[in-house]
Amino acid sequence: MNAMRAFLPVSVLLSLAACSSKVPVGGFEGGGGQADGGGGQSDGGGGNTTTDGGGGSGGSTSSGANIEIHMRSSTAPFAHMDGLSGQTPSLHRSGVRSLTLFRQLGDPEPLEVFDFGQDSVEVDYADGADTLIYTAKAGDLPEATFTVARVVHTYVKYKVSASMHYMGFTIPGEFDNMQVMSDGTLVDGQLRDAGYYEYEFTGASQTFPVSGTNAPVPEYDAGGGFSVVFENGEWAYYFPVTLPVNPGLATDVSVVLGVNMHESFRWQDETMPGYATGIFDVTPTTFEPVLRFGANSFSLTLE
Repeated sequence: MNAMRAFLPVSVLLSLAACSSKVPVGGFEGGGGQADGGGGQSDGGGGNTTTDGGGGSGGSTSSGANIEIHMRSSTAPFAHMDGLSGQTPSLHRSGVRSLTLFRQLGDPEPLEVFDFGQDSVEVDYADGADTLIYTAKAGDLPEATFTVARVVHTYVKYKVSASMHYMGFTIPGEFDNMQVMSDGTLVDGQLRDAGYYEYEFTGASQTFPVSGTNAPVPEYDAGGGFSVVFENGEWAYYFPVTLPVNPGLATDVSVVLGVNMHESFRWQDETMPGYATGIFDVTPTTFEPVLRFGANSFSLTLE
């Protein structure tokens, strides 16, 4: 997710003006197998914090074994190869709208596991956080092996440290930002479309809020084994999986989507008076370019 608009920077799981504009991340070509991010696979760490997934935890009312869909985050060290500076946000959450599974790319009858419409389940990306997004019944699902997953994100909220340079002063502070990624998103009680943002810089005991529309999104380069797409007004991640589904499943199972978020807010340092390497430096009208923001890798495991 990207940088700044008129004063403050913006993130997001991820300026795509047209539908079906694809940003390749990691060279994903839709084959099977896990995307482990080259050694940076998320394992959830210890001390997981489980949330109830809000309105997404209801699922089907049929009988049979349960299949729980979880999102689990890790901030374990990740081998970044992009030459950028980075930091792990002190707070990082996003809304998840839907999960669709494909037997292969172009599947004429993909399986929509869930779609909450304008609502979302808010996922926490703190180290070890484990969010239950949805519970399905095995008996409601077709017998198949799926090789591609599509997850739609609706908004992102995050906090990052920064140094504001103004009139010869350097003011250390923090950005508390929110950006809407998908059209028709209900967030903080308001229905918003993609590009709406609210940024707030706090420093020297003062707070400066800004809001607006048409916020930028980040530039992505290769890494992580997944692809990012803005299509039909939705911000979607596609990543390869190997997921066999058996409607006759006798025991409950958890499907865990693991993400690594170590130093996931990443920018290009610039040489300017007062700027420091490894510090996100901004002025009231300029900022160091934010080139990546979001998961370093995705993985899928069964438990």
